[in-house]
Amino acid sequence: MQDLTGRRLGNYEVRERLGSGGMAVVYRAVQHPLNREVALKALTPALVEDPGFIQRFELEAKTLARLDHPNILPIFDFGVSDGVVFITMPLIRGGTLREVLDRGPLDGSTAWRYLREVGLGLQHAHEAGIIHRDLKPNNVLLHPDGRAVLADFGLARSAHEDTKLTTAGFALGTPGYMAPEQVLGQDLDRRVDIYAMGVMTFEMMTGRMPFGGETPVEIAIATVNQPVPSAAALNPMLPDELDVVLRRAMAKNPAERPASVSELITLLGRVPQRRTRAVAAVGVAAAAAPAPAADIPPSQPIPSSYVTEPEEIVAGPTITLLESLGLPRLRPAGTAIAGWYFAAAIHSAREVAGAKWNGIAPSTGLSDYVTADPSAGQPFAGGVEALGSITTVFEAVFVAEAAVRLRDWGRRTTERALAARPTASRDQGALKLVPGRRRLGILLKNYTESLDDMRGEHAHAFREVDASRYWSAHYGNPMALGRSRAEKSCHFWIGCYEAMLRWAGLANDWLVDEVECGCVTGAGDCVFAIRSTKS
Repeated sequence: MQDLTGRRLGNYEVRERLGSGGMAVVYRAVQHPLNREVALKALTPALVEDPGFIQRFELEAKTLARLDHPNILPIFDFGVSDGVVFITMPLIRGGTLREVLDRGPLDGSTAWRYLREVGLGLQHAHEAGIIHRDLKPNNVLLHPDGRAVLADFGLARSAHEDTKLTTAGFALGTPGYMAPEQVLGQDLDRRVDIYAMGVMTFEMMTGRMPFGGETPVEIAIATVNQPVPSAAALNPMLPDELDVVLRRAMAKNPAERPASVSELITLLGRVPQRRTRAVAAVGVAAAAAPAPAADIPPSQPIPSSYVTEPEEIVAGPTITLLESLGLPRLRPAGTAIAGWYFAAAIHSAREVAGAKWNGIAPSTGLSDYVTADPSAGQPFAGGVEALGSITTVFEAVFVAEAAVRLRDWGRRTTERALAARPTASRDQGALKLVPGRRRLGILLKNYTESLDDMRGEHAHAFREVDASRYWSAHYGNPMALGRSRAEKSCHFWIGCYEAMLRWAGLANDWLVDEVECGCVTGAGDCVFAIRSTKS
C-alpha cells in the first residue's frame, strides 16, 4: 500500500504510519480544526474494489458506533477521501497485550485483571448482539490510564444478521484463536469469543498457545482434533482448577462452554492464584516421581522439589509503571492512624451504617465506639487493620448497597476532617482563585501530605500523566491490605477524592476512578486516576 504519510484526507492530516494488518494500515493523524491526534485506519487499496471487504469495513464502523463501554475502543469518524476508505479512533499509546505477552507469561493477578477488563467489554458487545470473532492479544490495547481496551471489530458481525461476509482466500479469524466451528466454517455465535478468551487465558498463564503447528492449516487441524492440553503441565505452579475451567472454555462442542463471558470470568475468579506446593517436573513419568509430600514420614526432610518458597508479593502493572515514571515504591510499615482522622472515620461510619453500626462495631473490635468517638488527640494503634475490617464488614452487611455506603463513608470522613482544620475556610477560598489544572496539582500535593500525616509515614504519591490525567498511588492501603476481592473495592477512597474535588470547586471538571486495586492484585497498593471530563 502506498504510504499516506503527509497526505490530507478530508479534515485529517496523516503524520506517521504506525502498523498494518491483513485489511488495513493504521496511521497517526491530526484532525483539523480540533488539532486532535487520532488513529486513522485506512483500508488497503487492493481491497477497495472488493465489495465484501468494503462491506466488512463499513460494518466495523457501524458496529463500533453501537458500542459505548470504557473497555471498548470507540470510533470517531468514517469517511472516503481521494479513493481512501478510513475510520478514525482514539490514539492509544500504551501498546498492546501482545507486547506484554511477548515478554513471557503473566502472574495470576495481572492476567486476571486484563481478562476481567476484556471480559467486561466483550460482555457489553454480546449484550448488544455483537460477536467479535477475532479476539486475540494484538487486539487488546493498553490505555495510559491502565485500562485494557478491546479493539479491531473488523471481523465482527451482528448475532442477529445472516450476512455472510466471505472473500476467497481470506480466513475469518486468526489461527490458534479460532474456535473449531469457526475453522470448519459453521454457523457462529458468541461462544466463539468465549473460546478465544480461553485461548488467551492459556497463553497468559503458560507463555504458549494451546495448539501449535508449522502452518495455519496444521494449527487449524490441531484445533479441531487435539484435546485441550494441560496448562498445569506446562507451568507446575498453576493449579489443576485452571485446567478444569480451560477445558470448558475451549470445549470442541460449543454447548459445553460457559453460556456467557460473565460466567467464564466468574469461573476464572474462583481459581486459586497458584499451587501451594509444586508438582513433579513436566515429562517425568508418574512411576518415577517421588511420593507425595503428605506420605513422607515426619522424621524425614521434605524433598526440595516439593517445597515452595514464600512468594514475594509482586507489584501490580500500574504501580510498576509509576515506578518507571520516577515514583519510588513505598513500603509503609506502621499500623497506627492519626487520632484526628480515625475519629472522623469512626463518626462517619456510624452515621452511614445507622442502626447496623451496633453490630458492626463489636465485630471489628471497636466495641468502645458504638456510641462514642475515639480520641482525636492521640494515634489509634490498630487503625490500619480497623479500617480494613470495617470495609470488609460493610461489604458483608450491605452487599449490593456496599459500594454506595463505602463511598458515602469516604465522603463524610473527608468533609469532617476538612471541617476540623482551623484554616480550612481560608485555604478553600484561596485555592479557588487558582486556575483549574494548577489547582488540582496543588490539591493533590496537599491531600497527599495530609494522608501521609494520617499514616505517620510516607505512604502516598501522585504523578501528572498528561494534561488531562493524574494518577495517585496509595501504598499499603488500609482498605486493601490482606483483603482479596475480584472487583476493585476501594470505594471509600473514591468518595474521599470526590469530596476533595467538590471542596476545591473541581467536581464538574474532573472524575475519579480506581485504576488498580490492591485487593485484586494482592499487593495492597492502589492507584486512582483523576481525569478531565473534557478528555
